[in-house]
Amino acid sequence: MPPHATRPWRAPAVLLALLAALALVVPLTANRVHAAEHHRSDGSERAVQQSTTVSRYLFTAFTNSSESNMYVYGSDDAQNFWSIQDKAYTPPSGLVRDPSVIHRGGRYYVAYTTGWTGTAFGLAVSDDRRTWTHLADIDHGVAANNTWAPEFFTDAPDGKVRIVVSLSTGPTAYRHFQPYVLTALDDTLTKWSKPQPLEGISPSESDYNGYIDTFVVRKGTTYHAFTKNATGELIEHAVADRVTGPYRFTGKGDWAGWGSLLEGQTVVALPGGGYRMFMDGYTVKKYYYSDSPDLEHWTPKRELPGLSGVVRHGTVIRETATVRPGDSNPALPGYHADPDVMYAEGRYWIYPTEDGHPGWSGTRFNGFSSPDLVHWTDHGPALDLADVSWCHENAWAPSVVRKGDTYWMYFSACQSIGVAKSSSPQGPFTDALGKPLVAKGQFGHQSIDPDAFVDDDGTPYLYFGQGAFEAARLNDDMVSFATQPVKITPSGYNEAPTVFKRAGRYYAMWSEDDTRSPDYRVAYGVSDSPLGPFTKATGNPVLAKDTGDQILGTGHNSVIQVPGRDEWYIVYHRFARPGGDGTHREVAIDRMRFDPDGTIQKIRPTQAGIEPVR
Repeated sequence: MPPHATRPWRAPAVLLALLAALALVVPLTANRVHAAEHHRSDGSERAVQQSTTVSRYLFTAFTNSSESNMYVYGSDDAQNFWSIQDKAYTPPSGLVRDPSVIHRGGRYYVAYTTGWTGTAFGLAVSDDRRTWTHLADIDHGVAANNTWAPEFFTDAPDGKVRIVVSLSTGPTAYRHFQPYVLTALDDTLTKWSKPQPLEGISPSESDYNGYIDTFVVRKGTTYHAFTKNATGELIEHAVADRVTGPYRFTGKGDWAGWGSLLEGQTVVALPGGGYRMFMDGYTVKKYYYSDSPDLEHWTPKRELPGLSGVVRHGTVIRETATVRPGDSNPALPGYHADPDVMYAEGRYWIYPTEDGHPGWSGTRFNGFSSPDLVHWTDHGPALDLADVSWCHENAWAPSVVRKGDTYWMYFSACQSIGVAKSSSPQGPFTDALGKPLVAKGQFGHQSIDPDAFVDDDGTPYLYFGQGAFEAARLNDDMVSFATQPVKITPSGYNEAPTVFKRAGRYYAMWSEDDTRSPDYRVAYGVSDSPLGPFTKATGNPVLAKDTGDQILGTGHNSVIQVPGRDEWYIVYHRFARPGGDGTHREVAIDRMRFDPDGTIQKIRPTQAGIEPVR
């Protein structure tokens, strides 16, 4: 049937003002810690003067192409979403429609529709949002023809986890739907109370199909239920003083002007007190959103950019983290990873991978400098792959050293390693060879993550490799090998080698696990030779996640010594906090200390970061 005509709605002036304010608030607080929260490039005191909240959004959905696989997306602004994991979860049997997600106790849970008919819904669990395992199928015990759209609700004052589910309990399947609520009886989320109906939202003679896809939001002491009238194919609005009702309808028919043939509505609270609703235009294969300052007045629906035409009935949640007064991590604004740090010409320099791109598809390396390791200036591109003749994509993991009056950048591009040079640490760097120094797959593994090291006597070395740790001495020309690279791979090694020297001994650090994993971590070993082998130290890893502070995926590091002092710092990346992942990472700096015998002490990743180095 054709969609109903949309009734135009004229917003009052006060609402227009509220929505204008909301439009300004969302991009500011949803973006990671940008200029308004962490701008330090002018060298003034730390800019964070009061606690602020950083928000990101998580979206789980099935798609137009598959109702047996769940897809997971992330966003900075609840509008523009990136893929965290395609086909993140396939249930052991049945479907995974209408997945509703929560984050609780450090773990993620989804509840989902397992089939068109039956008396059960499914639950799955994840520690990282990418890999999910089946938790349980919950038979709710009610004689029902259909069990659809279980939606988590966790905002009751008692803090208990609830699920609102649509049950068809009449004599005929696919009719006479009513929402019921179940309460979790323990923290395993595998034991649930008997379902209770949401009083006041029930089938009638005029609405004989009943109500499905009910999503409940609490605002103050009022519970707002947004439910699909399955007869009129319209999303309607009811309110109550308790989650179980009784509910009274305040918005019937096309009260919001969205039109008909919409379902799967889900609401997320936005920074600043507003709300965003997402709706599935299932007959036309489009996905929409609408904003409200108060849950009563809503903007006209708009297509969700990027995902409209792809996703179906899912749930969006907001994850938040607090930036405390004086915090200096993350050290750099924006998404960055694989940081290499050096000291040159009176300043500290960081050269990272530009992150936040699908498939790590950045194309340039920016240079950042600081007088004190806390206040950083972005100097723009030090090297752009547009200026490299042999590769224009996948700019990863640069390493910069000085030899004589020249600065040399070793970089990954097209899974090969190139060399560029400059007379200044700021650049611009220019391709020194016109071809890779190490070609893709030349040594039987991925040729990435170069690390250059110049010893006290001026001898240069290069280390690289994912899956194997290669080490070689460079010629003084810095663009050819004096010795053939040899594998010195320690146990647990995956990628990102970095080598430094302290008190006559050589330290190698490397990353274990996968950069997309929360368990990505740093280990180290020691040797009497710059070419190793490096004996892996006891007590590894030396840097790992801290789930209590939402710090995950700590790895791919470099190390800096304060000139003239036995004072050391580790520069590394981690998942952007909150809600980042293996392509949305941020750079952090923390203190690195040694025991008298040269052992590196366990490094605690922090939000506070470090004090300015004077």
